[in-house]
Amino acid sequence: MTDILDVLHSRWAESAAEAIVTGEDHPTLTFTTHEVADLIDYIANLRRDVVDAVAAFERIHLALDQHTAHPEARARQACTIARYAAERLTASRQKLPGPPG
Repeated sequence: MTDILDVLHSRWAESAAEAIVTGEDHPTLTFTTHEVADLIDYIANLRRDVVDAVAAFERIHLALDQHTAHPEARARQACTIARYAAERLTASRQKLPGPPG
């Protein structure tokens, strides 16, 4: 997923930079420079949140694999990590740009 977001981010940035440098409109894009900048920022934030979610899943896996911890403690730790990751992803989704107007 992060690879896809990296490619999307770089292509948006490249198209926006080309339009800014040449002063011409992109033939198939009808976004303003400000809208493109907002989308580039959003993609970067989304990528960071996806990386955080992947790290959370790895921490959950490690917590559940701790054979020295009490099973209930492992479960509580995994639930806490999952809840935090879900809250971060929900917050990221709420930042999604809506339709104009």
